Amino acid sequence: MRRRLLAVALMGALLSSGLVGCGVLSETIKAEKGPADYGDVAAAVTEAVPRVVEVDDLGRSRNGVGYRLSVGFVTDSAEPFTSDELDAVVETIWQTLPWEPNTIELIGGTADGEGVDLRAAAEQLSPLSSTEAGQAGVSLTGMTDRYGDWRAPE
Repeated sequence: MRRRLLAVALMGALLSSGLVGCGVLSETIKAEKGPADYGDVAAAVTEAVPRVVEVDDLGRSRNGVGYRLSVGFVTDSAEPFTSDELDAVVETIWQTLPWEPNTIELIGGTADGEGVDLRAAAEQLSPLSSTEAGQAGVSLTGMTDRYGDWRAPE
Protein backbone atom coordinates (compact mmCIF):
# COMPACT_ATOMS: atom_id res chain seq x y z
CA MET A 1 0.00 0.00 0.00
CA ARG A 2 2.85 2.38 0.86
CA ARG A 3 4.54 1.69 -2.47
CA ARG A 4 1.36 2.41 -4.35
CA LEU A 5 0.88 5.69 -2.45
CA LEU A 6 4.52 6.65 -3.09
CA ALA A 7 4.16 5.83 -6.80
CA VAL A 8 0.99 7.95 -7.07
CA ALA A 9 2.69 10.86 -5.27
CA LEU A 10 5.75 10.58 -7.49
CA MET A 11 3.64 10.50 -10.67
CA GLY A 12 1.73 13.56 -9.46
CA ALA A 13 4.96 15.45 -8.85
CA LEU A 14 6.36 14.52 -12.26
CA LEU A 15 3.16 15.50 -14.00
CA SER A 16 3.03 18.84 -12.19
CA SER A 17 6.62 19.71 -13.03
CA GLY A 18 6.01 18.76 -16.66
CA LEU A 19 2.99 21.03 -16.86
CA VAL A 20 4.90 23.91 -15.29
CA GLY A 21 7.70 23.38 -17.84
CA CYS A 22 5.20 23.42 -20.69
CA GLY A 23 3.70 26.63 -19.33
CA VAL A 24 7.10 28.34 -19.23
CA LEU A 25 7.89 27.15 -22.77
CA SER A 26 4.49 28.34 -23.95
CA GLU A 27 5.10 31.80 -22.46
CA THR A 28 8.53 31.99 -24.13
CA ILE A 29 7.04 31.13 -27.53
CA LYS A 30 4.21 33.66 -27.03
CA ALA A 31 6.77 36.37 -26.23
CA GLU A 32 8.59 35.62 -29.51
CA LYS A 33 5.41 35.77 -31.59
CA GLY A 34 5.43 39.55 -31.79
CA PRO A 35 5.75 40.98 -35.25
CA ALA A 36 9.05 39.98 -36.80
CA ASP A 37 11.34 42.68 -38.15
CA TYR A 38 12.34 41.99 -41.76
CA GLY A 39 14.28 45.21 -42.27
CA ASP A 40 14.59 46.27 -45.90
CA VAL A 41 14.51 42.73 -47.34
CA ALA A 42 11.62 43.36 -49.75
CA ALA A 43 13.15 46.50 -51.27
CA ALA A 44 16.66 45.02 -51.35
CA VAL A 45 15.54 41.87 -53.19
CA THR A 46 13.61 43.78 -55.87
CA GLU A 47 16.65 46.05 -56.34
CA ALA A 48 19.17 43.20 -56.50
CA VAL A 49 17.18 41.12 -58.99
CA PRO A 50 15.08 43.32 -61.30
CA ARG A 51 13.14 40.25 -62.44
CA VAL A 52 11.57 40.14 -58.96
CA VAL A 53 8.89 42.82 -59.14
CA GLU A 54 7.42 42.33 -55.67
CA VAL A 55 8.07 40.49 -52.42
CA ASP A 56 4.53 39.70 -51.35
CA ASP A 57 4.92 37.38 -48.39
CA LEU A 58 7.48 37.35 -45.58
CA GLY A 59 7.14 35.00 -42.63
CA ARG A 60 9.23 33.77 -39.72
CA SER A 61 8.79 30.52 -37.86
CA ARG A 62 10.78 28.46 -35.37
CA ASN A 63 12.09 25.23 -36.77
CA GLY A 64 13.77 23.62 -33.78
CA VAL A 65 17.26 24.93 -34.43
CA GLY A 66 16.51 28.60 -35.00
CA TYR A 67 14.30 30.60 -37.32
CA ARG A 68 13.15 29.89 -40.85
CA LEU A 69 12.43 32.83 -43.14
CA SER A 70 9.73 32.21 -45.73
CA VAL A 71 9.71 34.52 -48.73
CA GLY A 72 7.11 34.64 -51.47
CA PHE A 73 7.84 36.84 -54.45
CA VAL A 74 6.35 37.82 -57.81
CA THR A 75 8.44 37.77 -60.99
CA ASP A 76 7.95 39.25 -64.44
CA SER A 77 7.85 35.83 -66.15
CA ALA A 78 7.38 32.14 -65.40
CA GLU A 79 10.83 31.24 -66.75
CA PRO A 80 12.90 29.17 -64.31
CA PHE A 81 15.44 31.13 -62.30
CA THR A 82 19.11 30.94 -63.21
CA SER A 83 21.59 30.11 -60.48
CA ASP A 84 22.93 33.70 -60.64
CA GLU A 85 19.46 35.15 -60.07
CA LEU A 86 18.71 32.84 -57.17
CA ASP A 87 22.16 33.41 -55.69
CA ALA A 88 21.56 37.17 -55.76
CA VAL A 89 18.20 36.77 -53.99
CA VAL A 90 19.61 34.55 -51.23
CA GLU A 91 22.75 36.61 -50.68
CA THR A 92 20.70 39.82 -50.52
CA ILE A 93 18.40 38.30 -47.92
CA TRP A 94 21.41 37.01 -45.93
CA GLN A 95 23.00 40.47 -45.89
CA THR A 96 19.81 42.47 -45.28
CA LEU A 97 17.73 40.52 -42.76
CA PRO A 98 18.14 41.90 -39.19
CA TRP A 99 18.20 38.39 -37.65
CA GLU A 100 20.00 35.23 -38.69
CA PRO A 101 17.86 32.62 -40.43
CA ASN A 102 19.08 29.04 -40.43
CA THR A 103 16.73 28.21 -43.32
CA ILE A 104 15.43 30.40 -46.14
CA GLU A 105 12.35 29.12 -47.96
CA LEU A 106 11.65 30.74 -51.33
CA ILE A 107 8.48 30.46 -53.40
CA GLY A 108 8.28 32.38 -56.67
CA GLY A 109 5.36 33.01 -58.95
CA THR A 110 3.99 35.38 -61.54
CA ALA A 111 1.20 37.90 -61.06
CA ASP A 112 -1.04 35.40 -62.94
CA GLY A 113 -0.35 32.70 -60.35
CA GLU A 114 2.08 30.56 -62.38
CA GLY A 115 4.87 29.00 -60.35
CA VAL A 116 8.49 29.87 -61.06
CA ASP A 117 10.88 26.95 -60.83
CA LEU A 118 13.76 27.57 -58.42
CA ARG A 119 14.86 23.95 -57.97
CA ALA A 120 17.43 23.56 -60.76
CA ALA A 121 19.06 26.88 -59.87
CA ALA A 122 19.25 25.87 -56.19
CA GLU A 123 21.05 22.64 -57.04
CA GLN A 124 23.88 24.70 -58.55
CA LEU A 125 24.45 26.82 -55.43
CA SER A 126 26.99 24.65 -53.69
CA PRO A 127 27.51 24.26 -50.73
CA LEU A 128 23.93 25.33 -50.00
CA SER A 129 21.66 22.42 -49.23
CA SER A 130 18.21 22.58 -50.81
CA THR A 131 14.96 20.72 -50.46
CA GLU A 132 11.76 21.22 -52.42
CA ALA A 133 9.14 23.59 -51.03
CA GLY A 134 5.77 24.20 -52.60
CA GLN A 135 5.31 23.44 -56.29
CA ALA A 136 8.67 24.73 -57.51
CA GLY A 137 10.12 26.49 -54.49
CA VAL A 138 13.10 25.59 -52.34
CA SER A 139 14.23 25.61 -48.73
CA LEU A 140 17.90 26.43 -48.39
CA THR A 141 20.36 25.89 -45.56
CA GLY A 142 24.12 26.40 -45.26
CA MET A 143 24.24 30.12 -45.98
CA THR A 144 27.25 30.60 -43.68
CA ASP A 145 29.26 28.17 -45.80
CA ARG A 146 28.48 30.09 -48.99
CA TYR A 147 28.24 33.74 -47.85
CA GLY A 148 30.26 33.82 -44.64
CA ASP A 149 29.13 34.52 -41.09
CA TRP A 150 25.88 36.43 -40.76
CA ARG A 151 26.22 40.01 -39.58
CA ALA A 152 23.47 42.42 -38.65
CA PRO A 153 22.98 45.08 -41.33
CA GLU A 154 24.42 48.48 -40.53
